[in-house]
Amino acid sequence: MFIGLVLSFCYQYYTCTAQTIDSSQFNKKKFTILATTAGVGYNAGMVGLAHIWYKDQLTNSFTFFNDNGEWNYMDKMGHLFTSFHLSYGSVRMLQWTGSSRKKSIWYGGLTGAAIMLPIEIFDGFSQEYGASWGDATANTMGSIAVVSQYLLWDEIRITPKFSYHETSYATLRPNTLGSTPVERALKDYNGQTYWLSFNIASLTHSHTIPRWLNVSVGYGAKEMVYALPNENNAKGYRSYTQGFLSLDVDFTRIKTKSKFFNSFLHALNLLHVPLPTLEYSGREGFVFHPIYY
Repeated sequence: MFIGLVLSFCYQYYTCTAQTIDSSQFNKKKFTILATTAGVGYNAGMVGLAHIWYKDQLTNSFTFFNDNGEWNYMDKMGHLFTSFHLSYGSVRMLQWTGSSRKKSIWYGGLTGAAIMLPIEIFDGFSQEYGASWGDATANTMGSIAVVSQYLLWDEIRITPKFSYHETSYATLRPNTLGSTPVERALKDYNGQTYWLSFNIASLTHSHTIPRWLNVSVGYGAKEMVYALPNENNAKGYRSYTQGFLSLDVDFTRIKTKSKFFNSFLHALNLLHVPLPTLEYSGREGFVFHPIYY
């Protein structure tokens, strides 16, 4: 669901990133287009979500549910990833309208957490879920990561990214982990990896390191057929976490004369580039992957 939210937002975001950003003068026409499009799209999305996802589930009582022990925190990484890119896209769009630096950073930067908040409210009134403080915290952290970088550097130098590869675990519980390739990419946490990608040149102020070259630190987990550790263990599965170290590409640092191709490169920056990767886990120790997705 969270990756889907990001992708649904990308059309507006990358349309704006394809344009020249000039924050020196506020453009009321651009702002009106942005506010109208975003408002209509978001409200329609929330109505559709309430009808499709939460249909016949909502109650009159609001409850909380502590899901922090589930899926080795992989779902929380998804919340942070989504909130970050929603906030980043909002900052870029407000810059496109010529909004001031302060308004672009604070209003745009907090948008990710604000957009995700109604989902937590829906969960709170749902018979099957419950509002999660862990989810809300991860959403807030994603937005804070955008605001803090813009306040410090006026740009993004550390970017959350995503990668995925299919695993055999989904076939064990297809209703939960996905029965189609698209469902598995969204639901099978065993195949997901979340990365923090660091732009070396901007962080070290180096003029010799290519500006597009990044170093990424990744987090993943395996053998999670059930969400809770005790239920997973009872079925004979022993989940474990993984850490990764790899090089990466910051596609936003690659500039071309084509606005369309520049937008395409920005879209690619959501994903970690498959490259040689060093993995460490408590079960396998150090493992080198010539190519890791």
